[in-house]
Amino acid sequence: MRKLLLCGAALGSLGALGALITAQPAYAEETNGVQLKLGGYFKGYINYVDQDEAAGQSVHAVDLLRQTEVHFDGKTTLDNGLTVGTHIEGRADVGDDFAVDETYIFFSGDWGRVNFGGTYGAPYILQVVAPAADTNIDGRLQLFNPINFTAAGLNATNVGETDYDHDVSAKVDKITYLTPLFSGFQAGVSYTPDNDASRALFGNAPDNDDTVATTDIWDIAARFEQKLEQFAYRIGAGYTKGQTETGSGEDRDAWNVALDFDIGAFGIGAAYQVDDLGNANDDVSYSVIGVDYTMGDFVYGASYYNKDNDINDIDFDRYSVGVQYTYGPGMTFNGSVGYYDIDDASTDDVNATAVMIGTNWKF
Repeated sequence: MRKLLLCGAALGSLGALGALITAQPAYAEETNGVQLKLGGYFKGYINYVDQDEAAGQSVHAVDLLRQTEVHFDGKTTLDNGLTVGTHIEGRADVGDDFAVDETYIFFSGDWGRVNFGGTYGAPYILQVVAPAADTNIDGRLQLFNPINFTAAGLNATNVGETDYDHDVSAKVDKITYLTPLFSGFQAGVSYTPDNDASRALFGNAPDNDDTVATTDIWDIAARFEQKLEQFAYRIGAGYTKGQTETGSGEDRDAWNVALDFDIGAFGIGAAYQVDDLGNANDDVSYSVIGVDYTMGDFVYGASYYNKDNDINDIDFDRYSVGVQYTYGPGMTFNGSVGYYDIDDASTDDVNATAVMIGTNWKF
């Protein structure tokens, strides 16, 4: 019955979208179509780290960390007012072999927006985040982890991610609907059939091969924001439910709530997230609070982050301060200092200090 309802809902949505598209002539000039533009970013850092090391292990005190992505974006508005577009991105650092990271198309109009393909779901898109010392290191999505957990004697898999992005359904094939913005309010829902790579030639994925909660993933999220002359605030929440296919594994539940305030040049925000990872008895909670202050081309920031992993008995604390200087359009210098205190039940406490100085460019 559940599958019949899903099929009915999907057919109804496609029918409504088709009616909207065909309600009037929808062709832009034939020679235009969707023209792709090249973009992307480069982020590179010099990382100095002073960290605890296990017996027989050592790391470079100074090393280079970087990440580069190339983006292809295009969109056009048809004669009936429907906007269609695409986003494709690939990692382009040495050794990445230009690995595809996201690829999807979208439709948008006064009625909202639909994303179709491999990208984030509604809880990530609408997630409210706290200020950071450097968003690449202590932000919602951590692109750079300056600490070598394995060399410190930790199980890197058990430590897991050390950010707080709500992306249980990951960047795999899904369909997402986002409402238009109504007086500061926006909501969204996503459906991910299976949390694996996209398929083209081999039919639908098996429905009896995963013993963890990676199928029939439903995401919902909502966000409200208001801006006055010298005051602005944002509040948001998201929830994810993922199911198992076989075995005795539990379904997976995750949720987040967050709020963020801007008062003149000063900002403060906090976020809290819980994910049971499909565990019946324990879960992982993420807590973060951050502040920043903008003064001309400089932004000064600080944050505190805690990950309390009851499943693997790991308590992770990070304290960060930093500054960002904008020296050109889409170009910044970034500097931050982070102190890490990691309590692993199976080892002694691990401490580390990292100093990262780098530059970020948007193409």
